[in-house]
Amino acid sequence: MATNAELAELPAKQARSRLTRDRLLAAGHHLLERGGFEAISIADIAGEAGCSVGAFYHRFTDKEAFFTVLIETFMAEIVADAKRSTAPDRFAEASIETTLTSFVAYWVELFRRHQGLLRTVIKKTLHAEETWTPLRQAGQAALEPFIALLAAKCGKSDSRSFQYRALTGFQIVSGVVINATLHRTMLLNLESDELTAWVREILRHCLFDELPPALLSLGVPMLPASNAVPRDAD
Repeated sequence: MATNAELAELPAKQARSRLTRDRLLAAGHHLLERGGFEAISIADIAGEAGCSVGAFYHRFTDKEAFFTVLIETFMAEIVADAKRSTAPDRFAEASIETTLTSFVAYWVELFRRHQGLLRTVIKKTLHAEETWTPLRQAGQAALEPFIALLAAKCGKSDSRSFQYRALTGFQIVSGVVINATLHRTMLLNLESDELTAWVREILRHCLFDELPPALLSLGVPMLPASNAVPRDAD
């Protein structure tokens, strides 16, 4: 979404167009929280945004194009918020366990708050590589600040082994949380404290408990070139 500062720098007509676009995206987000993609019409989106159908088509070619922009915008906001939420000064005095607990609470609450939208996104993109891959990459980009902060607090910023353990742990718990988002599970329900407790324990085990060397030797993640470090043995 455009910020007030960004809008202030635009010509009046262009600023109004951006505001209309943002209202349409916000309306789509709101509608998808309440129902599936197929059940929502362009007229529904325009009506929710207080715009005409013509205003919608002036900015998006069809509903699929609208959905693509909506998801790109939503994921970009998640990545930006993840970076803000992991500012080092926010956790300067926090213990590693407290930091981990805060991270788990953040991610579970994110899925709870946007369950309808995330359910639609997952169902619509999961079986199409061209749509699932960007979503997966954005999700990993959102996790990177959390992993980097945990690594720094543990003195493991240069550890490929820690990166591997963290990425593996987050992948496991992401599967658990996504399943709870898609289905009303008997155990580990999305709204339950039980889910939060198990997610925290799974991550804590993956990160800090002694694991078989053979398990850790199965893979080490690829790091960005700017962060490349030698493989370690810890």
